[in-house]
Amino acid sequence: MNLLPAMILYLTVGCGEWYLALRRTLACARGEKTVLVTIVFFENLLGLWVLSNFIRTNNWLLALSYATGAAAGALLMTFNNPEKPAETTSRRTRRLPRSVRTSAKLFTPTIYEGTARIRWYRRHPRLYRALRRIEHSGLG
Repeated sequence: MNLLPAMILYLTVGCGEWYLALRRTLACARGEKTVLVTIVFFENLLGLWVLSNFIRTNNWLLALSYATGAAAGALLMTFNNPEKPAETTSRRTRRLPRSVRTSAKLFTPTIYEGTARIRWYRRHPRLYRALRRIEHSGLG
């Protein structure tokens, strides 16, 4: 086989294999078991074919072509699944339901106990003064 067609073939195989590798990761994250098994099968076939041909020929130019195709396959995956730009993502977080918010106020972790107490005192100054009077009087 001529060098140029072989380089194009290895470039295409490298691109396809890395596209499949990244698609396999996506299928694994989504829980698509059948797609995952199929992709792993074809990906391993391609990888073993490239490895056996490289061992036979020991041509580093073809290995470089394969690596370039692998980078192109990863780049192709990013073009197919673009992320949202930073401007469109909302910084506002979703508020919890009122029942969860009120039950969360009742639980105060020990690490943040002082900070939570200070915030509570600032929100309820009259109750804070009354509690302080009770503590200092010896009744509390």
